[in-house]
Amino acid sequence: MAVKKIFKSLTHILYAVLFGVIALACFGAFIYSGVITKSFKHKILDQTYASKEANIENLLVTETKDGQKLWELFADKGIYAEVNGIVLLESLIGNIYEDNKVKASFKADKGTYNSETKQIILYDNVIMVYVDGTSIKTDRLKYSGKHEDIIAEGNVKIEKPNEVIVMGSNAVLSGDHKKFDIKGRTETHFYL
Repeated sequence: MAVKKIFKSLTHILYAVLFGVIALACFGAFIYSGVITKSFKHKILDQTYASKEANIENLLVTETKDGQKLWELFADKGIYAEVNGIVLLESLIGNIYEDNKVKASFKADKGTYNSETKQIILYDNVIMVYVDGTSIKTDRLKYSGKHEDIIAEGNVKIEKPNEVIVMGSNAVLSGDHKKFDIKGRTETHFYL
């Protein structure tokens, strides 16, 4: 009976050791496969992105429709990534047109242009000035096209010379430039 008990205890110990060795081997294989896969993925991604990215200096982008210029922008530098169709822009200026005449001009330290959606996002020291002198200063501005609202986000200041200055956190400006909705804590100054 004592031999049977000892044999049973040794069997349990042997199974425990065997289970531990198998678990350790599986864990080692899992770690090793992760290292191999990670290295392989990095090589593929590096080759994919390296071949589909372009650095551009003195970039001019223009959108036209039916022979009429809708907008144009000029940037000192641009980085185009074909993978997502976005151009990262630095030090840019541009114009928005209506009936082939400048409706508004803008400038910003940085921005993006999405070649698929045709959306322009400006950020860092953004200012847009309309031909009537109305100006918008903001941290970030989204322009999605002639008939779409312009979205201003962060420290928005809209000034219509000799009439009003309105400040707030965010604003939505109609595409036709006739009305705006300012949000967040606002402050308004009227000229008298």
